[in-house]
Amino acid sequence: MTGVDSRRASALEATGDHSKSAARVALTNRPRRHNRKPIRRMLIRTHRWSALTLGLLLVIQCTTGAVLLYHGELFRASHESFYQRTDAPPIVTTEQAVDLIRAADPDFDIGWVGSDGGVIAVGDRGFTTAYAVDPGTGRINARAGLTDGVLGWLVNLHDCAFGCLRYVGAVPAMNGKAPILDVTWAYLILGVLGVLLVLLAVSGAVVWWPSLKRLRHGFRVRTDKGRFARDRDLHNVIGILGVPFLLMWAITGIAFEFPAAEKAWLAVTGGDTVTEMPNDAFTPRPTAPQRPPVSIGEASTIALQQVPGRLAYLTLPGAKGDYYRASIAGAYSPYEHRAFYSGDVLVYINARDGADIKVVDSSHDRPVANTFYDKIFRPAHFGWLVNGWWRIIWLLLGLTPAALALTGTSTWLVKRRTRRNARTLRAGGAPVA
Repeated sequence: MTGVDSRRASALEATGDHSKSAARVALTNRPRRHNRKPIRRMLIRTHRWSALTLGLLLVIQCTTGAVLLYHGELFRASHESFYQRTDAPPIVTTEQAVDLIRAADPDFDIGWVGSDGGVIAVGDRGFTTAYAVDPGTGRINARAGLTDGVLGWLVNLHDCAFGCLRYVGAVPAMNGKAPILDVTWAYLILGVLGVLLVLLAVSGAVVWWPSLKRLRHGFRVRTDKGRFARDRDLHNVIGILGVPFLLMWAITGIAFEFPAAEKAWLAVTGGDTVTEMPNDAFTPRPTAPQRPPVSIGEASTIALQQVPGRLAYLTLPGAKGDYYRASIAGAYSPYEHRAFYSGDVLVYINARDGADIKVVDSSHDRPVANTFYDKIFRPAHFGWLVNGWWRIIWLLLGLTPAALALTGTSTWLVKRRTRRNARTLRAGGAPVA
């Protein structure tokens, strides 16, 4: 019975109306929510059932993502020996560091060189392992696995649904083709979770909307009205505050898994849907085979001449010796806090012709929508835009689904107990506390 119905019933009792029992029954049995519009009722059901069906998977996905916001910091903390270095001025270049690793481990298939935490990192072509070299002394630090351990397992769970074979915990079957959308099972699962998150965020926001006149009531938490009122208010407030971030994570997550969704987003926002894939973006022009190759140092210099900034990492020529790929972090790089791979502008350099180059940057000759997507929207998913302190906001909002699950379950249990007590009272028994 609503508060209005209770007051009406009390008024009937005070007047001594002999039909008050009948009035009580009529008020109690009156259909509730009869004034709700069909669309609102549909959204309530959508919100409730989407949360019940895949809610646990969504909580796991978002909670692991919240932990991985600090992947770089956690990796450095758990690999202290990898980051040992002196404060002496650098005496070892990246090219010399590569030579040191080649001499120390001839079987190590070097594929890239970069920097992180003050050391020079030399990694393999599979991006699974790396050595660190102290630039101040030339000492080779510990060899570290980039895809193993607890962090590797969490990345495989959150980013790949255990479909990334180079990460620990991989399940090969997740790379099998799903029967729809021409994607793997892993992509399909993660994409569906993104769609579910959109449904939950949108339906929750509509259900929460209290009208303009009562807007302030939508942000209150009644702590003196019992557990049900408190947890329901907490559910509403936490949910509405998290909606912008939840939608950002959902839309970018869908775009990561479904290329058509990314193109649709760019089309709707006025962007260019013809995007280049990094591995297909550069075809070196033919050169004489006897021409001397471009060295690592020369390639680094050429890249920084094209794009001033910091050389985040440099991919070495492949078996065909075709080209270098340099990733540069400019004055403001949205990938600055991505550890080894923090660049946002790519420079391709012909391995035998330093004049044959190509710069790939979403902010050059592209619509604003493409720049926004690549420079802000996409890195915002991972929190790479900001440092660890500001990323606390991402962390707290990333835990929103877990908090919503707890408060939603609590209110459901209270309702369930209330209905059980009502049935018990009708049967003549005592209510359960």
